[in-house]
Amino acid sequence: MLLSPRHLLLMTLTLLCTACIGVVALPSLATSERTNSSMVPPMPLDQVINLSNDKPAGIVAPERTLTLRSCFERAFANNREIASSKYTLPIAKAAIRIASAVPNPIFDLQFGCGPEWTNLVAGPPEQLGFKFDIQTAGKRSKQIDVARANYVVSEMQVAQLMFDVHNRVRRAYAEQAAADAYAELIDAQRKIALDLVQIAQNRFSAGKAPRSELLQSQLGALQLDIQRHQAQCRLEQASAALGLIIGELPTRVEVIDQEDNHLFQLSAKTSDLVPSPERQLPPLDQLIPHAYTERPDMKVQVQQKYADRKALTLARAQRLPDLYVEYGYLFSVFAKNQTLSVYTNPVNNQPVPPPQINGWYVNTTVELPMFYQHQGEVGQAKVTWLQDFDQIEQLRAQIAADSATAYASVQGARANIFKFQKELIPQASLVAKQAFRRYQVGKSDLASAILARQQYQQVLSSYFDAVVAYQIAWADLEKAIGASLNI
Repeated sequence: MLLSPRHLLLMTLTLLCTACIGVVALPSLATSERTNSSMVPPMPLDQVINLSNDKPAGIVAPERTLTLRSCFERAFANNREIASSKYTLPIAKAAIRIASAVPNPIFDLQFGCGPEWTNLVAGPPEQLGFKFDIQTAGKRSKQIDVARANYVVSEMQVAQLMFDVHNRVRRAYAEQAAADAYAELIDAQRKIALDLVQIAQNRFSAGKAPRSELLQSQLGALQLDIQRHQAQCRLEQASAALGLIIGELPTRVEVIDQEDNHLFQLSAKTSDLVPSPERQLPPLDQLIPHAYTERPDMKVQVQQKYADRKALTLARAQRLPDLYVEYGYLFSVFAKNQTLSVYTNPVNNQPVPPPQINGWYVNTTVELPMFYQHQGEVGQAKVTWLQDFDQIEQLRAQIAADSATAYASVQGARANIFKFQKELIPQASLVAKQAFRRYQVGKSDLASAILARQQYQQVLSSYFDAVVAYQIAWADLEKAIGASLNI
């Protein structure tokens, strides 16, 4: 098809405009690329990369070693929460003494002077006496019973807190062991990466591999340095948390060393931290009844129900009012010059001073419960006591659920550890060694070796997570059943 001159002209102008726009836009794009490239300067290809296996400068080294048992002892002796809770015991003991107190008598004296008191026909009634509060319906003994029951509640609450601190010490020590093992895991992975770097360096020096393979292997080792710093930070934080729970005040950054990380090292040595995964668990239907009787919070709740029952008995006794008894001595004092016609001498019928008159009296006072018979106190105490039954049932259900959940977690973590120890870790190690050897002799490329290394490192990291999960599961099971691990 032939184009007309008009069409040819239009096409020519369009091409010229497009070319002009491209020429104008290219410098802007080039300028942008130069600007972005200047923000992150490229590393020279001949720059020497430090990939030594030495520890980085500034790493805090461990200065002391603590065992799990010593941490338990220090926590029980120095933990601030335990020290504060123990003050509740003398407070509860003082409440027993208050409840045992006998009400003091009230002394009453009535005496006066002056004409108002000395110039009366019958004589002023001077008197002195004592008023006693006689508690009825055994209120004092019932108050003592309530105070003693509450004292036992305080003792059990202190024991509950001590067990909670015991469990938290185990968790903190497990985190310390995990942080230490994680730092060792990163160092081991970095050593494997350095081995691959050495193989790539030898191949590059022999002219069998390009420099890009060497740089790629070095990049994999450099990435582990970031994880090394993260592992060191985790280790220092775990040490600070452990020091706080055992009652120490952290004043500087330190690393606490421990020896109970054999499980991370695939060791079969006995550990105080958790039982060996090879140890069989007792049946769950035996653990739950044990938890019903041994869990500290269940003991507290049962004792609280007993104390509330004693409080209900005391509230019912309040309906019988107390008796107030007062007895004393009455006497009259007249002026010596006072003479009244009612007091005359029968012989001469002359007024004489009145004689001194005295006597004894007894007064009894009692409240009449006509309008209020302590219905509010009795109703409140009864509802509180009935509420304890529902709270105990709710706690029993929670104990069963916690025990079942923790038991399943322990079983799952044990199965994973066995899988890693017997199959995954040996297989991943074999694959990595073969890939490294094949790359070393030139039968495979660097990508295959790097992939095998990453898979091996991933298996080790997953095993680390499985061990941590196993420790946490045992701590949860210990808390669920309310008894220390019998390792």
